Formats: sequence, C-alpha cells, structure tokens
Amino acid sequence: MRRLYNRCMAFRSYAAGLCLTILGGTPWVGSAHESSGFPCQPLPCSTLLPATPVADSKTNDCAYRAGNLWWVDYVAGSLAWNAPGRPKPVTVAVFDDGAWIDHEDLRNQLWTNETEARGKAGVDDDGNGYVDDVHGWDFVDDSPDVSPKGACRNRVSHGTVTASLIAAERNNHVGIAAPGSDGARVMILRIVGCEGDATRADPVRLARALDYATRMGARILSFSAHWNATTPELDAKFREIADRPGSQVAAIVVASVPNKGEPAAGYPAAYDFRRIVRAIPIGNDDMISPGTSPAPAGLNLGAPSACVIGAASPPSQYRLEQGSSNSTAILAGLLAGIWSRPPYDKLTADGFLTEVVEGRMAMTPRRSKPGSRPPYLEGVPLADACLLATEHRSASVCRQPGAYREPRP
Repeated sequence: MRRLYNRCMAFRSYAAGLCLTILGGTPWVGSAHESSGFPCQPLPCSTLLPATPVADSKTNDCAYRAGNLWWVDYVAGSLAWNAPGRPKPVTVAVFDDGAWIDHEDLRNQLWTNETEARGKAGVDDDGNGYVDDVHGWDFVDDSPDVSPKGACRNRVSHGTVTASLIAAERNNHVGIAAPGSDGARVMILRIVGCEGDATRADPVRLARALDYATRMGARILSFSAHWNATTPELDAKFREIADRPGSQVAAIVVASVPNKGEPAAGYPAAYDFRRIVRAIPIGNDDMISPGTSPAPAGLNLGAPSACVIGAASPPSQYRLEQGSSNSTAILAGLLAGIWSRPPYDKLTADGFLTEVVEGRMAMTPRRSKPGSRPPYLEGVPLADACLLATEHRSASVCRQPGAYREPRP
C-alpha cells in the first residue's frame, strides 16, 4: 500500500511554510545488484512503463535496461548522452532536507569544493565563511555534513530522491540514470529538518543558502518545494538571482508547481521573474496532473511526475515516487544536461534561457493534453530535448534529427 507523506514546515514569522510532499511506496530493501530485484525487473506500475526491456547498448543501468526509466526517454534525456565532446558540468543546487551522498548513484555525481576537499580539516580553506564545505552545507545545524539528521534519518529523504532524479550516475551497472547524468553535479543544501525548530525553514536560513549557492557557482537552483508567503528580503534575493539584467549572481530557478489541490502555486513558482522555469507535473497519457495549482504566465514546461524511481537510503535502496517534486528535479537535470554540452556550454544564464528554453523548448508543438482550469486549458509545452537534435547530436528516442516527436512507452 502506498503512503502519503506530507511535511509542511512553517517559516518562523512571515511565511506560511515550505511544504515537501512525497507519494510512493516503501523502499526496496534489497540491492540494485540483484538482477531479479527492483528496479531491475520490468515494473508495470502505470500505463507509462513499457512491458519489455529496452535494448540500449549505450547504457548498462539496470532500471533503464529493464524499461523502467520511461521518464528519461520522455524528455529525451539520453540526447545529452550521445552528444559529441566532453561535457562541462553544470552545478545544480538542491534546496531540500539534505541527501545521502554515499548512495551508489550519487557519490560520484556531487559538486565538490576542491579547495576544501584538498585543504585541512577544520579550516576554512577558501575563506567563504564555511568550514569543510566539500559538497554543500547544512543550514539547519550549520554543519558541513549534509546528510539527513534526527527524525529525518528514519524517513524518506526527499533530497536524496530529487538529487538522484537530477544526476544519478549512468553506466555504473546498477540502479537508475537521470537526464543530467553526464552534465549535472549536485550541490546539497539542507534547509529544513524533521523535528523541533529544524522544521521551520525561516527566511534568514533560506537567504543564506541562496547566497551560498550563487557565490559557489550554482547555475541552476532546484526547488522541489514551495512556500505560501514571502518576505521583502526573500523577494529581493530572488529578484537579484532570477530577474535583474546583468546580475552577477544570475541563475536559473527551476520551481515546483504543486499538484495537491493548493489554490496557488506558492513560491518561488509564484514569482513572475524571467529566470524562473516552472515544472508542470505530467502524469499518464500527457495529461497535466489533477490538482495542479495555477501558475503565472512564463516559462512553464511539462515534465513527468508519476511512476518515477529515485534513490532512497544508502548504499543501494530505491523507491517508487509520484508528485510534482519529480517533475522539478527531472526538468532541472535535463536543462543541466543540455547546458553542459557544446554549443550551449558557453552561454550565460540569460543566453541559455533565450536560445534554448524560450527560443526552442517552449516553442515545441508537442504539448500536454488540455487541463481542466486556467491557465492550462490549452495544455503546456512538454520538455523535450529532441528539438535540439542534429545530425551529430541525437538520441534513439527521437524519430529523426530535428524531430520533436519520438516513440514513447
């Protein structure tokens, strides 16, 4: 039986809360190395999954070969895998409840602060105010240890799931792959916990995390979460990052649009800033997930939400998930995978948005089915890298170079 986990963490004062929602079953307790185990066997959990394994010589991840990673092909995430040239990794900051960085599909996919990694333990080697911040920072406990803590250790780690959907390692003979496998490196920023004051994601803590992410070079900020009120200070931070022309800390914010019937999208999706890309959750048959909140006009792209397998506990557990958090992470990983490759790897945040996201992806004729309420009555563009396919940059899921439609499960 699937269980619904709702964790709503209120701001200390002004904001109503940052809510993380996970819908899924219990983790698989065996190893991904077991050929008969989940996720290595075909898993018909919805109409989205193929009934037969995928014959793909370019990847050996068991879930992909079993046909269980429908969502990777849905967005043509494998396009980046076949692109020529070496990727120039894009750092994706994951704002969440921490992550198990020793998971087999994450341990080699982490952003690394090389100065601290090569420095002396207990010393702020790079002078950024954070000691031993090798893979990110825990802004709840002010610690370089970004793993889930306290009560979070006995719950599903939302951040581990989302980090794996962004950048799970490809061709490591186990588990899953992700659209950003080759091009994304995840920076783990723990901004909420599961007990006491840690459940309060106050604006000061979030502002510090934003400053850290942009200072340390994150180019994509992934928020598989939302909060229902804001503060002038947070508004100013997000405006500088996601809107002001010529900003020195410009980054692309990929924001979750919830699908639990909330009357509004919540922040940061509710901002109308131009560097906000909103992930609209898509379920079976290209349909917008029922209960999806209205989103402002702008860069709104549909991405898969249902029947998605993500990393759970280390060293090798996985979990079946549903929800808009998945859409956000998948979209963030796809953008990173594309941005990391020529000819896009030299583009600024604004250049990438203008040329790729707005100029190509948002213009695709491939759209979701119409939704039941505004602004979704005409559907939304579906995130799809096949628009970027060329003679030298292609994927087997694209019908032909330059095509926008591909065979789907």
